[in-house]
Amino acid sequence: MEKLQAKNIDWVKTGKNLEYLRRHNINLIKKVCEYCRSREDSKNYCTGGERCKTCTFDMDNHISRNELASAVAGWSDSQVANWEDARSIISIEDLYVYCELCNLTLEDILVCEPSKKNN
Repeated sequence: MEKLQAKNIDWVKTGKNLEYLRRHNINLIKKVCEYCRSREDSKNYCTGGERCKTCTFDMDNHISRNELASAVAGWSDSQVANWEDARSIISIEDLYVYCELCNLTLEDILVCEPSKKNN
C-alpha cells in the first residue's frame, strides 16, 4: 500500500476562488440577493418572487463584499476582503457557510496541493 501524503492548502488560490464564487456562483448570489431584497433599503434590488427561479443575475454583474458580509451574521466586508486577498485565513466554520451558500463541498472551495516530500 502506498503511503498517504498530506496536502497543503494554497490560501492565495483559495482566496481567489472565494472571490470568484462571490462574483459568479449563482446560488450564493441568489441567497445574498434575497437577503438584500428583504432589507428596508431594498429599492436597489429586483422584486424577486417568480423571477428568482429563472434568474441569471443582473445585479451589477456581481455582489459586493459588503453585500455578502451583510447577509452573514458576524462577517464584515474587510474580513471578506482579507480572505479573498489571502491576508488572513478563513476559519473552517466560515468555509462551511460558503459551502452552504454556494451549494458546494469544501473540496470544491479549497485549493490544495500535495505537500513536498521530506527525506
